[in-house]
Amino acid sequence: MKLLSWCLASLVVVSPSLFAGGKPTIDLSAKGARIHRADGNAPLTPPSRGSRADAVRSFLSEKGRGPAAQSLAVVGEIARGAVTHLRFEQRVAGLPVYGTYVKASIDDRGRLRSVIENLVEPGPVTAARISSDEAIGRAIGFHQPARALTASSPFWFRTPAATRMAVPLADGSLTEGYLVETWEAASNNLWHTVIDGDGNVVYTELRTASDTYKIFPKYPGLTPQVVVNGPGAGNAQSPSGWVTNNTTIGNNVDAYLDRDNNNAADSGGRPVSATKNFEYTADLAQAPTLAVNQMAAVANLFYLNNVIHDKLYRHGFNEAAGNFQTNNFGKGGAGNDAVLAEAQDGGGTNNANFATPADGSKPRMQMYLWNRSTPNRDGDFDSDIVWHEYGHGLTWRMIGTMSGPLAGAIGEGMGDTLALYINRNDVMGEYSYNAAGGIRRFPYTGYPNTYSDVAGSSVHADGEIYAATMWRLLALWEAAGYTQDQLFDYVIDGMNYTPAQPSYEDMRDGILAAVPTAAQDCVVWNAFSQFGIGQGADGRVTCYFGIFCSAPVITESFTKPSTCL
Repeated sequence: MKLLSWCLASLVVVSPSLFAGGKPTIDLSAKGARIHRADGNAPLTPPSRGSRADAVRSFLSEKGRGPAAQSLAVVGEIARGAVTHLRFEQRVAGLPVYGTYVKASIDDRGRLRSVIENLVEPGPVTAARISSDEAIGRAIGFHQPARALTASSPFWFRTPAATRMAVPLADGSLTEGYLVETWEAASNNLWHTVIDGDGNVVYTELRTASDTYKIFPKYPGLTPQVVVNGPGAGNAQSPSGWVTNNTTIGNNVDAYLDRDNNNAADSGGRPVSATKNFEYTADLAQAPTLAVNQMAAVANLFYLNNVIHDKLYRHGFNEAAGNFQTNNFGKGGAGNDAVLAEAQDGGGTNNANFATPADGSKPRMQMYLWNRSTPNRDGDFDSDIVWHEYGHGLTWRMIGTMSGPLAGAIGEGMGDTLALYINRNDVMGEYSYNAAGGIRRFPYTGYPNTYSDVAGSSVHADGEIYAATMWRLLALWEAAGYTQDQLFDYVIDGMNYTPAQPSYEDMRDGILAAVPTAAQDCVVWNAFSQFGIGQGADGRVTCYFGIFCSAPVITESFTKPSTCL
């Protein structure tokens, strides 16, 4: 199933009455945000000994955003060396304002380095005329018009819920409304739907990223299994270790079989070891459903999820940044959101997906079997796919909204980037895909397409262009004498400087804001400019109600700053 968060064929036939009277919300994309960044080494503000939050409010007041600045509440702090990244939520009349935020970066001398804000002017909030239950009913009817469903139906992975919000409309008014979460069990589709006070759907986004691949029948060579060690009692990234109660339940991930697709562990669906030695030798000449192969698959999926958790943690995706852990050890974030990793899920084949709810709610990764070979292949053994899916969780949590043609493509590209960087291989998913060329149209080395080839018809095809840029960046970075670990730091930290629903150039600018030297800036410019994402490049898209979007309008540029020529 493809991620179609901007053009859903099933929604085209929805009764127009669901939109009757509805008004679009403000522009929630990166192009609707106001971005202030330091010019070179010159900060936005002089040193200050006051509170960081007050420094941000004062700066915004000086920019004419005084009333909006006073409506901010700090919801997160991320310390990265000498810089602290603050995240704010706007609240009016005691309600969070949907889609608004501030990301600010301030150094250890109290100087602002970056401020990104997408705020609205506070004002009266028109009271809602509908209840939360009615809002839930409207959202269910919008996404499932052909079904007679209620909130208590077993159709849902989690009972639909509505959160009261102030909804900012394009005409500048605020209405009390609801953010409704509906999470479908079988498909893993997680929808956030905004309902205004009159019961109209004004915005919706799909927070599940899925990947569909065409499968060739050619059988690839297999790599041998090896025995590796986990962190035992714990490490800096996982202080309590990976394993709880002698099975594949841990602080970072709960991995289990879900062959019957009921979104819970099958009977006997987790390996158990009193010594915590999950050593199952897979027999890949047999079907994946062989008992030993199933246990090996769950253990493999559990291991890979923990590895990527610890890897990203070291580079900045930690508790305060909204990572996935049950216990956050008092280090920030909401906790209680370890990944639910479902091996050999019975809901589909030749696929995988990752649904990312808000911080404090558990995401769900579904891994499927691949049925175009004999015996079938198991995606749980393909780290490319696991890294890719986890990448969706990374970008949704650190950047914010990743739906739409451009942001959705970036999410796909960043998922591939994790696999490319970790596996040091320019081909994606060749094991599950059963082809040496992998699941993408071209290998990433020598990739031929550029920014102007972004068409908006496929986030997977368009995402290749972003991943190719990042693969080229790694090559240039290491050729310049820098390390991959350094680049990982700046790529992850750059997300703190990136607005929600970004374009390709927003991602570039975020990385530029994170790298510390002019020479490293030029490496970044060299990579992005080679793919038409140079100085002056611009990608824009117009969306209505969060799902109906125009084709992207791309201005391509191969130009670098004069200092990098």
